[in-house]
Amino acid sequence: MLARYEINRERDENMFVGADRDNVCPVHFHRKVEVMYVLAGEKKVFASGKELILRPDNIYFANSYEMHGYEESDGGRQTVIVFPNNMLRDFYDVFGDKLMNGCVIDDEEFARGVYPHFVALAEGGENRLLAQAHCDMLLGKVADKLGYADGVRGRQGFVDELLAYIGEHYADEITLEGMAEHFGYSKYYFSRLFNAALGTSITDYVSAVRLMHTLDVMKNTGCTASEAALASGFSSIPTFYRVLKKNYNYKAVKDLL
Repeated sequence: MLARYEINRERDENMFVGADRDNVCPVHFHRKVEVMYVLAGEKKVFASGKELILRPDNIYFANSYEMHGYEESDGGRQTVIVFPNNMLRDFYDVFGDKLMNGCVIDDEEFARGVYPHFVALAEGGENRLLAQAHCDMLLGKVADKLGYADGVRGRQGFVDELLAYIGEHYADEITLEGMAEHFGYSKYYFSRLFNAALGTSITDYVSAVRLMHTLDVMKNTGCTASEAALASGFSSIPTFYRVLKKNYNYKAVKDLL
């Protein structure tokens, strides 16, 4: 399943809150940090290529650029908070080059202890200092509970460079060897770095970027799928259709085309 980079969400500097409801979204990623508290029922989460089942009083943590998505659940309720970049400056300073040791906290006593921060943030209010304090306390406690280790080259900066490079060159031929040489690594080591940073392979991520660009070109210009796909970097029309069908069901494909 390919993931979409939510560039529109990056431009929104307001905190997103989905409080006491069943939160559903396709697999995506963004620079922001996202947390979920499960209130009732089971919740299936797609996290960096894995399917996880969360239960009441579990917390899910999606770090910057980690791919994640939420499946609809029967009777499930969660509170989800997406922190904007302007609230994450201290978090980035402390944890921007760290890799978390996991993404789920199933210690119910710990979860209930930090739940008041979820409530306070969900209720909102005009006091930005208090909101910032709840954000820092919540993320700091969650990070300490998960545990972390040093990353490579500064995780935040490395991923920023990756996305910028692919965003500029997606319509060109992009190879593992070429990207590894550009960033100064062996292709085998770079492949591991890329997978660790984005939770997917270079091929799948580049395909995702090309697919989204193809669909955007079709929507905005009215050109054919073939024209848009070739202009967006796909090497052939069969490759475009294979990627499209891999990520959309039959009805969705018909609607898109």
